[in-house]
Amino acid sequence: MLLVYDADLILVSVRGERRIPYRHFHTGYKKTLLAPDELIHSICISRNLKGYISYAKKVGARDAQAISKVFLAAMARISNATIEDVRLAAGSVGPVPIRLIGTELALAGRAIDNSLLETASRVMAEEIQPINDIRSTAGYRSVVLCNLLGEFLQGLPGARINS
Repeated sequence: MLLVYDADLILVSVRGERRIPYRHFHTGYKKTLLAPDELIHSICISRNLKGYISYAKKVGARDAQAISKVFLAAMARISNATIEDVRLAAGSVGPVPIRLIGTELALAGRAIDNSLLETASRVMAEEIQPINDIRSTAGYRSVVLCNLLGEFLQGLPGARINS
């Protein structure tokens, strides 16, 4: 969600504090910009999100387990049954959480229908780099992420997507 909110992190240490965009925080698998002596002090989110519809869904082995197989965070602003603005981010489909900029561009300014879902799913599949691991396969992750995108789009006002 921090990616779709375009959040900033305030990191603190004895050396002082620094503010970094969350989109730069993860630098690789289990690697971040957090120095050994730093803590995350706060998260800053814009208050200018009026009119957005938010969506977040984690798919995992069970609800009690924190580790996701796939995660989609999304928000959109709709005007006249058209996507005016959209933000998408995915987790557990690559080494770091990613913002799906190409998919956002494919959705923006378009009416929500089956052809849009097909186009966005194709673009999204090209953007992600799902992995095979003990929790799931790359193929499963790709299919589930596309299904989550469809669920998000279907829930938007004016959507004309047939199940």
